[in-house]
Amino acid sequence: MHFRNISQELEVTKFKKNIEREIENYFESKGFSIIEPRLFQNYDDFILSNLRKDSSKIVKILGGDSNIYTLRSDITTNILEQIFSKWEGEPPLKVYYNSKIYKNESSGKLLQNYQMGIESLGDNILSADEQIIEMALSVMGTLGESYILELGSSKFLDEYFREMDLKPIDELEIRSLIIKKNRDGLRAKLKSLQIQHTILNKIFDMQGDMGETIKLAKSCEINEEMKRALSSLEYLNKLFLSKGLVHRIKLDLSMIQDIDYYDGIIFKGFCQSIPTKILSGGRYDKSTEKYGKKVPAIGFMIDMDLITRIRMEGKGNG
Repeated sequence: MHFRNISQELEVTKFKKNIEREIENYFESKGFSIIEPRLFQNYDDFILSNLRKDSSKIVKILGGDSNIYTLRSDITTNILEQIFSKWEGEPPLKVYYNSKIYKNESSGKLLQNYQMGIESLGDNILSADEQIIEMALSVMGTLGESYILELGSSKFLDEYFREMDLKPIDELEIRSLIIKKNRDGLRAKLKSLQIQHTILNKIFDMQGDMGETIKLAKSCEINEEMKRALSSLEYLNKLFLSKGLVHRIKLDLSMIQDIDYYDGIIFKGFCQSIPTKILSGGRYDKSTEKYGKKVPAIGFMIDMDLITRIRMEGKGNG
């Protein structure tokens, strides 16, 4: 955030701190305990966990041991190493953080972004999915304006690509076209590869109402893992229908997160006044294996700078 003067900075900081306390109290009421992320992370470890991350935006530090470290640019991968060095995997562990990440701007300036978030490790997959999504909806509900949670499944497309066994360069290009929602570019790429499968030809139509989208996707599933991914989404659809929350959720099976470690449900939160995502997260079970023990894992991150801005503007309009 940019401030006109010190008085404005103090006012905004106080307002943000009150929101942080509110969210911290909510997280703690749901059984989550605070954890302090480390400031530095091994560069190679971070890159291996975030293959689609733009390395030019990562702030690199040369340590006294001549190893390269990153100045905290992602909190989830940061705290996993911290947790698994001390945790045996039982009982389930639920933590939240309130910290900052750092990245290089194109102008060369160092950007700080305030984030809060939660991580649920070792809990039952379906019940954890339910709790985390409900908590994400609850946080979005504090904004004071209309909002939507876009829900997807990284496993649905991942398993399709695994079945297709495309060249890595072709798969990467197709994923990039899907991320950009480039329908014409995707159609041209599929034609050049002589791919006629209905999934990619219909992928941009697989969004909207959860029930209708799942029904369309079922006509395109080609393996058991894709069926299981849709089955999990069906369970959540029935659950949120019964709780009257489904109108706040839009299913988008073309969703691809900008971080590689997700391997299940993924989601992003948006509100009416800002096109940028305010909240994002998902399931990342496979990523825990590199720390010596695979456990169910899911969480989300909140952009506190955006939430503060939205709520301050809402207060001004009220």
